[in-house]
Amino acid sequence: MDLIQFTEEKINHYAQMIVSHPDRADELAMGQLQFYMAFRRVQQGKATLEDAGLMDAINDVLQVRGLVEVDTTFYK
Repeated sequence: MDLIQFTEEKINHYAQMIVSHPDRADELAMGQLQFYMAFRRVQQGKATLEDAGLMDAINDVLQVRGLVEVDTTFYK
């Protein structure tokens, strides 16, 4: 599965979770949706400045943890 398809499936999954589960799941699903929708805009070259900031912050944490090499980004 490629990254674009993976992202679309996650968006659909969490949107459906909001529709079909109790209110308790809404906040979890919204957090996931916010990330995946921002990530999709980055993939499409339509990122907002907020999207770019979110991706950079996540990337910084991954670099500090040693999961992404310095001068590398997880989303490119």
